[in-house]
Amino acid sequence: MSLPTGRSDRRIPKKVAVELARPDGSHRRELAIVQNVSTRGMRVATEHVWHAGDPVLLSSPESGIRTQARVVYCQRLENNRFAVGLELLAPTRAGTKPH
Repeated sequence: MSLPTGRSDRRIPKKVAVELARPDGSHRRELAIVQNVSTRGMRVATEHVWHAGDPVLLSSPESGIRTQARVVYCQRLENNRFAVGLELLAPTRAGTKPH
């Protein structure tokens, strides 16, 4: 029997602004752009480094919804930007606004 490889959730391309903050308030809030979203996570583009395992408060200024997430990875992109994978600790439905 073979084990499945790759992602188990379908990714939905999405361009929406979200705000990231550390729960302890140690750093200022950062505006990020969602690149894609699934039921359990999302990938966002940021200007700052985030470390795997870091807790994150995620909010959508557009909807006023907030939730907690955890950083899964942070990859350096061009122009001093970063792609950050977030695991949502309160899952959303794919294609809906993050909360």
